[in-house]
Amino acid sequence: MKTFTWIGSILAISLISMMLYSSISKEKVSEQFAEHLFDYPLPAETSLIAKHQFNGKNFSGLGGSGGYWVVVAIMEMTSTLTKDEILAYYKNIELFPYPKSENRGVELEIYFEDDRRKVEDAKGFYYQNQNLSSSRISSYLLNSADDQINQATGETKYVIQLISGFDYFLNMD
Repeated sequence: MKTFTWIGSILAISLISMMLYSSISKEKVSEQFAEHLFDYPLPAETSLIAKHQFNGKNFSGLGGSGGYWVVVAIMEMTSTLTKDEILAYYKNIELFPYPKSENRGVELEIYFEDDRRKVEDAKGFYYQNQNLSSSRISSYLLNSADDQINQATGETKYVIQLISGFDYFLNMD
């Protein structure tokens, strides 16, 4: 009987340890992913208003996570630069690395004040354009001939955002 109690205790401690490790690991990976965005230098004449990092499983509206842990990193900014100048600054930005990987493939999203919508979720929030889709930097560059980018005078408020997901240890919550 003592053997079963002893084995049961070891199994319980092991399970609790794995769950704790999984929780800490998800947070650490999420924070490291967000730091890639937060460490990127700001354009001239631009000030940071706020930065946010949210993560969780099944983040609503992001196409379903398929069991992956979703990470959202956001920087809200204001600038005296025009939209064209801001887009020119980010034009040649490299793709960001995926969480838990050195492989690059996460494209920067950018949302200007006149074409963005904040999507609230129990885990946090993220931004979409008014058409309820993402506005990757390349989509602005491809559509630059359109009337989508208007020269602005004064202050330009905008948001840059990264969203990605990663598989995590045993997919336990």
